[in-house]
Amino acid sequence: MQPHRTAIKARWTVTSDSPKLTVLDGATVVVDGDKIAAITHEEVTRADEFIQIDDGVLIPGFVNLHNHALNGPTLKGIVDDYDRTGTSGSLIYNLLMPLGDLSATDMPEQDIRAIFRLALLDMLKSGTTTMLDMWRPGHRIFLDVAREFGVRAYGAPYVLSSPPTGVNRIGQPTYGSADGSDSIANFKSIFNEYDEGPQGRIRVVLGPHGTDTCSAELLRRVRATADEMGVLITIHAAQSRAEVSAIETRYGMTPIEYLQSTGIVGPDVVASHCVYTSDQDLDILRDTGTSVASCPMTFARGGLTAPFQRFSDHGIRTGIGTDGYGFDYIEELRSAGLVSKLRMELSHIAPAAQLLRAGTESGASALGRDDLGRIQVGAKADLVAVDLGRAALQPIRDPIKNVIWYATASDVSTVMVDGRLLVRGGKPLGINEKDIVSAGADATYRLWERAERSGIRLDSASSPIQHQPYQMAEGHTHG
Repeated sequence: MQPHRTAIKARWTVTSDSPKLTVLDGATVVVDGDKIAAITHEEVTRADEFIQIDDGVLIPGFVNLHNHALNGPTLKGIVDDYDRTGTSGSLIYNLLMPLGDLSATDMPEQDIRAIFRLALLDMLKSGTTTMLDMWRPGHRIFLDVAREFGVRAYGAPYVLSSPPTGVNRIGQPTYGSADGSDSIANFKSIFNEYDEGPQGRIRVVLGPHGTDTCSAELLRRVRATADEMGVLITIHAAQSRAEVSAIETRYGMTPIEYLQSTGIVGPDVVASHCVYTSDQDLDILRDTGTSVASCPMTFARGGLTAPFQRFSDHGIRTGIGTDGYGFDYIEELRSAGLVSKLRMELSHIAPAAQLLRAGTESGASALGRDDLGRIQVGAKADLVAVDLGRAALQPIRDPIKNVIWYATASDVSTVMVDGRLLVRGGKPLGINEKDIVSAGADATYRLWERAERSGIRLDSASSPIQHQPYQMAEGHTHG
């Protein structure tokens, strides 16, 4: 049986056949099954499906290199404008982690699924075709939803030996203790259940939570497990001053030096954030081939700059992640550029083409994939079309610049993963968007109610609004 053949002809197509991106006018990309079979300017007469994108640009699907899908809906309107002054780790250790723990221990499976479906719908419609997502082992439902939606997902269940228990009266995080055996065993169980192998859409990777929540012994076990099973490792590193202080106190090292001492560096490691790093730390990452997932919008929301360009200029393979406070990937790429320009006071750095490559090819390479993040013959058919026809995007001299500096997720018209169309005309195929949005919102409302009953403070002390105990919005039910 012949594989399904699709011919996609766009006004512009961005290919990756050389060290620089190339923009082709009026080319047709031919997809056979799950791979790109041809890129041609000749007329294509044989295909099972023809797609014409008259005012659009065809680009590789976005690779979201660091994300927490559950956080997107559950933290919406909470982390925004949150007062982070005066304490060292209150947002992460007094809100994010407890809320995540609550969702894993006191939440019906149907509600977790509903929130993941809402998050993945948001990511899919923004053009994200591949995501590396971290979550608690109890949230393995993420992988079920990824299979259902047809996206490409790398799931990283947390591995911990020092779970945070909150913060003390001066805002410093406090930690519990465990040997980490259960989390390694949970990882192997999830891997055996879900992982589809090197060419599969669903992969399971090791996700030690952070340098301050994982002992040296546990991280060495993570390295041994990764080597034994041939899987990737991803970890939060140098993401807060509290973490830096904790590692300095315990080991007399920086977080990056600590990772090196335990073997959690190398081409199979994605270190997320790395904001509080010295040039010597960056030398370690570069020299070991470790990748960095930069998430500039997360830190910009906190009044901090996380310049993508700093890592890139240091020779480090750098991808972009949304982290979990909003999933418009084009906006995240734009933020990476703007934060870099502002931090370095240079208008010409972090240009559009470099940002697009970071969000596609570099992210794919960090995952060890040379068949993703590229439009070239033989690559996987993970493709996104952005419609440039509306007034805000016209006229067009350079379609890449128009995408990065002017487009939004709402301009994504077509999404294909593994040769399968998932979005067409801006509408997801085969799923009821209205039902997903309603169910995901209702599930989040119920989680917020549980959090408030449990004593988790969802709003910072500086909020100008005095909130009553959370009330369901009109038209929503407790279900």
